[in-house]
Amino acid sequence: MQQSSPTPWAEAVASALTRAKATPSTVAPAMTESGGWSIDWEGQHRGIPLWFTLYGHHAAPTVEVRINDWVFTPVALDQVEELLFKALSGDATLRRGVAGLGPWRLEIAVGDRLITNADREGSGKPDSEWEQELLQKVR
Repeated sequence: MQQSSPTPWAEAVASALTRAKATPSTVAPAMTESGGWSIDWEGQHRGIPLWFTLYGHHAAPTVEVRINDWVFTPVALDQVEELLFKALSGDATLRRGVAGLGPWRLEIAVGDRLITNADREGSGKPDSEWEQELLQKVR
């Protein structure tokens, strides 16, 4: 299904923020220079700072989601709300990666599918407060 408008994506993001009781709980899409759109959010959940951005284009049925430098792509409209809700709620697994595929993996179960980051900006051990909380879960 092709999504020509960012509106359903913004609605899914707002729903995830509301469900997670994250602040702020509103977002507004912005048009990009390339003819696409983005939805940016920066705030707190459970007192922990977090940010994410969705990048989409009218010609693509999926988006790229970046959560604190973790890149997930492709993400479909029917996956984005649950992906963000679980990330905000800490219902994700951060573990050491497989040799040759990167030193760290962030996994989030969405329905019957396990969505794993495609890339990560930066290097080294995850050190944000959000990442540290996820690492504590696996110990």
